[in-house]
Amino acid sequence: MDARILAIEAAIAGLIESQRQLRADIKSLQVTVVVTAIASVLAIGAINATVFSNMLAAFKSGADVGAFQTELLKTQAELAETQVEVKRQVEATATLLKKMEARERQQAEAANSRRN
Repeated sequence: MDARILAIEAAIAGLIESQRQLRADIKSLQVTVVVTAIASVLAIGAINATVFSNMLAAFKSGADVGAFQTELLKTQAELAETQVEVKRQVEATATLLKKMEARERQQAEAANSRRN
């Protein structure tokens, strides 16, 4: 009977030790799960920050391109106005040149007719 009691006590002691080991393993597993969860949250936050930063940079780049295009269109309009003004001045200069040439011819003809 003593041997059976000792065997039962040994079995109970083995179960208690097994339970302690199981609790230690569960504790270790809990720590692993918590650390993994924290690392996952931080990784997701880093990915979100990177995507947001890239999208913001793309938006700013697009805004800069839009501003450049607006400035380019304004410059083209000013250039067209300048070309029209230059054309008008060239035509006015050509008209004045023709008048001066005509006047010089008249003066030369007048000088020739006085000599004759």
